Amino acid sequence: MARYEDTLWCDGCGVEIQWVPIEKSQLLFCCRKCLIGEICDCEDFQDEYPSNKSTQDYDYSQSVA
Repeated sequence: MARYEDTLWCDGCGVEIQWVPIEKSQLLFCCRKCLIGEICDCEDFQDEYPSNKSTQDYDYSQSVA
């Protein structure tokens, strides 16, 4: 299982996991394709998810409820 601070890395393809991972035998995978050993395309969709760092740096006091 690859972890660095608050960052998770896929044990299949090595992409940074910015969503809920799939866990199997203490390994983390970004998607079902990686889980079964196929080539995935999750890296193409990373721009759709906020990174862990950007959410930590966001100033929530500026938000209007």
